[in-house]
Amino acid sequence: MEVTRTNYAELSSEIEEAIKSCSFIAVDGEFTGLNNGPSNLSPFDSPAEYYAKMLSGSMDFLFVQFGLSVFRHLSDFKYENKTYVFYLFPDTSNRQAPDVRFLCQASSISFLAKHGFDFNKLFRDGIPYLKPSDESALRESMEARRKLWEQTLSSPQPHIDVPAAQKPQVDEVMTQIKELLNPDCDKPEVRVEKCSAFVRKLVYQTVREEMSGSGISVKTEKGVLVARKGVEKEQLEVEKQKKAEEEELEIKNAVGFVSIVQTILNSNKLMVGHNFLLDLCHIVERFVDHLPQDYKEFKEMVNSLFPKIIDTKFLCSEGPLRDLFPSTVLPAVKETVSKPPFQLPEITSPEGRGVQLESENYHDSGYDAYVTGICFLSALRYLESNGEKVHSVNSPLLNKTLNRLHLMRIPDSCINLGGKDPEPSRAHVFHVTFPKTWTSEHLNQFFSPFGMIHISWINDTKAWVSLNDRSQADRATKILGKKSSKLAEVTVVAHAQFQASFVSPTTSLGSRAHVSSSLAATKRKLLHSNGQGQEDGGLRNKKQRLSSTNHSGTVSEKNAKVSEVSQLEAASAKPSNDNFPVDDNWG
Repeated sequence: MEVTRTNYAELSSEIEEAIKSCSFIAVDGEFTGLNNGPSNLSPFDSPAEYYAKMLSGSMDFLFVQFGLSVFRHLSDFKYENKTYVFYLFPDTSNRQAPDVRFLCQASSISFLAKHGFDFNKLFRDGIPYLKPSDESALRESMEARRKLWEQTLSSPQPHIDVPAAQKPQVDEVMTQIKELLNPDCDKPEVRVEKCSAFVRKLVYQTVREEMSGSGISVKTEKGVLVARKGVEKEQLEVEKQKKAEEEELEIKNAVGFVSIVQTILNSNKLMVGHNFLLDLCHIVERFVDHLPQDYKEFKEMVNSLFPKIIDTKFLCSEGPLRDLFPSTVLPAVKETVSKPPFQLPEITSPEGRGVQLESENYHDSGYDAYVTGICFLSALRYLESNGEKVHSVNSPLLNKTLNRLHLMRIPDSCINLGGKDPEPSRAHVFHVTFPKTWTSEHLNQFFSPFGMIHISWINDTKAWVSLNDRSQADRATKILGKKSSKLAEVTVVAHAQFQASFVSPTTSLGSRAHVSSSLAATKRKLLHSNGQGQEDGGLRNKKQRLSSTNHSGTVSEKNAKVSEVSQLEAASAKPSNDNFPVDDNWG
């Protein structure tokens, strides 16, 4: 069911009731972009670093479509579903409301258009929204204007001589107004539409000076000067009350979709999403409050707002389900749960509120939210297959995945909103700086005494290097820490040491601009194989490439250290006039 500005008021009560009576909620979002600049995520980032990078590069885009799919348990494995697709766009009709600036990412816009997104509907009929802080600012602004208006009416006004250029128009308007005093006049009011603000001010002054006590009132309604006769004090109070009600309705309309989000917050229902972190951050940033810079504050804030969250991508990547899902992208998850040993739930929907599963309308937020919901139910059913089938979203089988958010490209960690994040061992990982002329081959040769390596590029002069043989970590740390003067161009820092110098555990992560300063290089490396230069993919692939080479390095135990240091020196010994900058903080 599509929900726009035209039918939102009609459907809002139904939607709020559906949220209050459901068993759980599945949501999904579509945005005008995903990342503001080159992605600099590393598989060795901590959850705090991951959050900081996402905050710096993803929150400047607009939330344009919100999919809400509510599931109510009926009996056994049967559920009633209602799915709504909200088109969202900030309202600019009120000049006191924020005029939102946002970014668009060409690839994201093209992607949405390819999948049938209706941009005309978005810009023309998108539901406005105003988060609480902006609502308060709007109320204060409107209240200040009202008080100024009342003060202007009650305070003595300085006399303004009517300029000759405006006198004919003022006289003409006054003639029309004075006709209201004629006993034979049956008109209740006079409306003057073509009238500038300055002329209206002059007319107010003239009426006040020449027609005081006549019962004539003059006001401006949407740029039109309106004069009425026989207006008593009680009637003025009625009009004042009417104006207040109109302003309240104006604010309610501006708040718009946020009232639905508020209903979700108040319901304390389980909320399910797929690869949920980005959606969750946009929900908070756009409809609740600004996300905090501090990672710990972020976790506390989100956990207090949404105390029960399931990320189906994390659910399908962990525990007993991990080996059953060859891929955890949403279409692949749906395909997997559609076959044994999984079972899809039986779904019924009121007319006009359901989703046709066979339509495969992926990247429509309503369809994606619905598919996320049924995948969650199917996974839960499988987990219960060897025990008592409680058919409850409060099943204790979900405790190990509750409030855990999947981190893209970091398979061995997650964000645990309700507790301490996992701390996977990074003893085998090193932060390496080197000359710009280095390629993967140089790094492979440099680390050859320790076996195969995996490289995760940061930029042209920095990379994370992990040892495939973790047992070599201590030996590598000791040997690389005793580098000779010939290796001055290369700096190798253990992961833990680098993290300690990069983020202090007692301070904030810093500004959004600061955490995005590690931009990827634009130059492409050349790998030399058998004397032939070969282009090493694109920048995006290079940053995430896993480059590995096996080196036997068989030497006698007696001369091992001498041989290892010699190999390291040889790896960096090459013709080069580059001045290699070494960051003093990594010394």
